[in-house]
Amino acid sequence: MARRRAMKQDSLELLLDTICNTFGGVLFIAILVVLLLQQTGKAPASASTAVMTLSTTELQTLTTRFELVDAELSRLKQNRESQDALVESFAPLEVRQLVEQRNQSVTRQDALQAEVDGLLTSNAMLVTQVETIQADNSSVKSGLKDAKSRLAEIRSRLAQERQARVRELRLPVVRDAERKTEIGLTLRYNRLYVWHKFEFGIRNGLNTDDFAVVETKPGYLYIHPIPTAGVPLNSSQQSRDAVRQVLSKFNPETNYLAVIVRPDSFDAFQYLRNIAQELNFEYRLIPVEVDTPVMDNTAVRGRVQ
Repeated sequence: MARRRAMKQDSLELLLDTICNTFGGVLFIAILVVLLLQQTGKAPASASTAVMTLSTTELQTLTTRFELVDAELSRLKQNRESQDALVESFAPLEVRQLVEQRNQSVTRQDALQAEVDGLLTSNAMLVTQVETIQADNSSVKSGLKDAKSRLAEIRSRLAQERQARVRELRLPVVRDAERKTEIGLTLRYNRLYVWHKFEFGIRNGLNTDDFAVVETKPGYLYIHPIPTAGVPLNSSQQSRDAVRQVLSKFNPETNYLAVIVRPDSFDAFQYLRNIAQELNFEYRLIPVEVDTPVMDNTAVRGRVQ
């Protein structure tokens, strides 16, 4: 009888020991689940939005590390799923509810993390676009600076060219020639031609040294300046001396110059004008077209300047 009581007591102790061990295991699993919830509930470290330039070696190293971390994450997820299955089997209702809330939080967190990753990728693309635009802007600014420099240089050259082409003109004072004798001059081919020969101040026929007769009609001679004759008009001292020698045969007190100028010698007129003014000659300017004939009429007296 005593032995039977001892066996029944041992059986109860074994049952109680098994129940205590099971309850202890459940508590251990619950504590483990709580710890896992605390660890997985932590907010991820804020990712830097700075775009770094990586070398090929660094990129390969980071890729390898990413693959290892991804494999470790997959393993941890498998462990977590096993733990969840174990909790579903043995954990109390409250613990299972906490696990379900944890899973929902993790799902939301994963969704938010995916959204953050997408934003980071988009931000990186935008940063790349901004850097490209900044590089283009820098190139445009450099081109604009060069263009402004060239424009300033062109404007400077244009101002110098304008200044070089400026001529100082004195407004002429026109008056009647009165009783002065007209000396006919022609400017052609940038040369000075004298129409007539003079002896002792008296006109004595056509100057055949400067002109050639091209046609003869009753009462008229059609003449043309010889291209190789006359006096060249330019800025050289030799030309100035030759013009002075031609004009020295006439008297500015009794003669004035009638200058026929054609388009090919407009620029050369300034050389004759300057010397004529130095010698105090008055002149009458007669601009004509290239093929316009001019008649020698001594009866006409013009106005001089």
